[in-house]
Amino acid sequence: MFSKTITRLFSPRALLAAVLGLTALLTLAPSPAQAAASGKTVHIWAGQVRVRQCASTSCDLATSERLTNVDVYAYCQRWGDRVTDGPYYNHYWVEIVSPQGWLGWVSAVYVSGGSNDGPVPGVSVETDSSPVYCEYP
Repeated sequence: MFSKTITRLFSPRALLAAVLGLTALLTLAPSPAQAAASGKTVHIWAGQVRVRQCASTSCDLATSERLTNVDVYAYCQRWGDRVTDGPYYNHYWVEIVSPQGWLGWVSAVYVSGGSNDGPVPGVSVETDSSPVYCEYP
């Protein structure tokens, strides 16, 4: 009898329902002191751009996928390692979702619309004094 009760309490269906309920609660929980980073679609103009796990060329790759002349969704940007490509240079890095669905960072050098060492227009910027926190919502 005891084993049947335990089995009913922890059946796969009951466990799944509990996990889904907890996930829904956590998703709806507010996150204090953080503003949601608004995003927009941006264009990666270069070829073979690597997507990193953080805003640095020393970070591991987030994916083996390389971006070439493609639109991606950008959530936020922050100051990081300087990247130079020909006459272009920038310290800003943009948090994006790649076409294959990987979350990572690309140098703003490779995003259309910006200027040398300037942020990409229209994408939220994380600074020490801003309420924007660069992490995937």
